[in-house]
Amino acid sequence: MSAIGKQRGIKPFSALRPWIGMIATAGLVAMLPISGYGAEEGKPSETEKTAEAGNAAEETKTEAYISLYILGSNPLNRNVELSNDPFPQTSVGGGLGGGIKVGSYPAFANRILGIEAELFGHNGDIVAPLTTTGGVTRSANATLNVVNAMVNLLLRYPGDVLQPYVGVGGGLSGGFLRGADIQQSQIGTFTGTAGDAAFGYQFLAGLRVNVSERFFLFSEYKYFLANYKWESEDVLGAAGPSASLDFRTHIVAGGVGFKF
Repeated sequence: MSAIGKQRGIKPFSALRPWIGMIATAGLVAMLPISGYGAEEGKPSETEKTAEAGNAAEETKTEAYISLYILGSNPLNRNVELSNDPFPQTSVGGGLGGGIKVGSYPAFANRILGIEAELFGHNGDIVAPLTTTGGVTRSANATLNVVNAMVNLLLRYPGDVLQPYVGVGGGLSGGFLRGADIQQSQIGTFTGTAGDAAFGYQFLAGLRVNVSERFFLFSEYKYFLANYKWESEDVLGAAGPSASLDFRTHIVAGGVGFKF
């Protein structure tokens, strides 16, 4: 070897060492998993798979709930009757009340169809002014309390935040008269306290607003119907005149609920 070659000390692989180091480093980086993905590009990691499975299970499980609400009633004016004799100009007054609901939207119905049971009530009154027609005098005055136990079938739009719904329900309605004084000069007088249990039914529409995963607010409109008939007795225990009312009312309610 010449003197020049010895002076420079040329070695066959010395020039390749930087490149070998760079290639090895790049290979190690390529083998490291990228956050959010598995070993294969584009596929979710096990953590993401578990989270997605949990979300899917949450969306498909049966939803149960309980809610409390307050309401106001606005009845239609329907004539009260005493032994089938109608009293003209009868005014049926509404009032305030409240209720409780317990319901469920089953998973097998895609949480679109639901069923709920509710108990609600409100106060009111019945007033007919003193009138004389054809020699017959009529007047009525009574406090009316209404308590209803209903089962509703519901259909809703399952939005994430806003969930409008409609429904129909039926059940038992109790109409209770207190301080009644219903008089017809040819038939007699209905006085005191009386109660009647009748079939009631309703049509409803509402809107639920989900404020969190568990809590929601809702407002609701109902049109409720029931026909009451109250029996009376005289002082000797004999059957007296009966009073009746075809009760119809608009109801507006609002409340809060909890899902579980």
